[in-house]
Amino acid sequence: MEAIFHAPKRRPRVYEAFEAPLPVPFGTDSGLERVEIYKAEIINQHVIVRDSEHIQALYGRGYFGKGVLSRSRPAHSLSKRWEYVSDKCLPVISLEKYQKHVRWARSALLAQGLDEDVISQVLSELTHPIQPDLQEHHGEVSSEEIQEPGASRAPSSHQDHPMEDAFTEQDCEDSEPSKAKRPRRQGDHRYDPLAELYPEEPEQLDPNVLARIKCKRHDDWIVHCGCRVDESELIRGASVSASQACAASIAHGYVLVEEPDEDDDDGESDQNDRKCRLVCRINPFSMIEYLQLSYEEAFFLLYALGCLSVYSDGKHLTILQVWELFRSTQPSFDTTYAAYHYFRSKGWVPKSGVKYGSDFVLYWKGPPFYHASYSVAVERVNESYQGAGLRPFSWRSLAALSRTTANVSKELMLCYVIVPSDVQPLSSPELLRQVKVQEIIVSRWISSRERAEQEDI
Repeated sequence: MEAIFHAPKRRPRVYEAFEAPLPVPFGTDSGLERVEIYKAEIINQHVIVRDSEHIQALYGRGYFGKGVLSRSRPAHSLSKRWEYVSDKCLPVISLEKYQKHVRWARSALLAQGLDEDVISQVLSELTHPIQPDLQEHHGEVSSEEIQEPGASRAPSSHQDHPMEDAFTEQDCEDSEPSKAKRPRRQGDHRYDPLAELYPEEPEQLDPNVLARIKCKRHDDWIVHCGCRVDESELIRGASVSASQACAASIAHGYVLVEEPDEDDDDGESDQNDRKCRLVCRINPFSMIEYLQLSYEEAFFLLYALGCLSVYSDGKHLTILQVWELFRSTQPSFDTTYAAYHYFRSKGWVPKSGVKYGSDFVLYWKGPPFYHASYSVAVERVNESYQGAGLRPFSWRSLAALSRTTANVSKELMLCYVIVPSDVQPLSSPELLRQVKVQEIIVSRWISSRERAEQEDI
């Protein structure tokens, strides 16, 4: 029986334009267009992308990965309400949410083995109210308005970086524009393109001071991420105490906390009608949005597109090392990657189908434009379509999967990865050239519908 192709179901409201996917290198080496290389790290067996510009590029051009703090698109924001304080735009959060961040900060410090007295001193310094310049107040704005490229008051970094990263302690300090634009040597020569032009600066940095300074952009230690160190941070870090160093390491940006007005002493008034005042405080516990790639997505970017570099413990991994690492961590990786590569080459966007009981769900163009059309179960067989299945199907389990797929308006697809007997196991990605893929659409036979069609005839 020939399978009938059904057009993908388009989403009713789409507020973005389709951007061309990442470039595929082709041609001779001399004629290749320059491909930007993005960086990913393997942390606790997860592939994480930290750089905000890389996150926007990978998800915006191909919809690779998902935000660790978001449902899909990496768009986590500390608050939906933002207000201008002087020339800075700060997030507004409730008092309950701020107290929750304080509790999280206390738990993080307790996990580091610090004493209660030190922790209390650190949190007291962090949660102390700050008096910003309130002479100019421009009202509140939403996060959507801030992210627009044409916004005159919003900094240009909002479009590429999370909003909670855009306003940090360094931004509140007065600095000359000429010094900010002057190219400078960063802390670690391995990540600095200006290393040859400014070879003298890193030797002046004290490693002990760098070990106590945390990067405000990447939520990591300066010695690890290699970002530029502000001179004020070096001066303050040279004489900082143990508790102050700990406080500086977890402080991240400023927030406006909604607190009850002290003048409003009427306790019988409705809580919604009570007046609140905004108090500027340091955010004691920051949550930065990262992009998490599946093993199949990471290896496709590395092997097929050649636009990703994977690091583990600071060491760059080759393609073969990544292949062996992923196979050892996920035994079925070679089979699922063959299916992923096949569907990506056909123009589909495969995403994890674990919530539907399958390996992948297929989107046409991307999740923002169409609903998923197929739920894919991947199986590995030989030339005779025999072999130990990744998930041994019984009639009951197959019927249950088919029913679940139909209930979410998708079609069930069985994807058979045909691996020749002489190339098993797939010890190298080059052996994927000998692998074939065959897909079969599974449809339920409904007796009532069959009888109705016979009566029409």
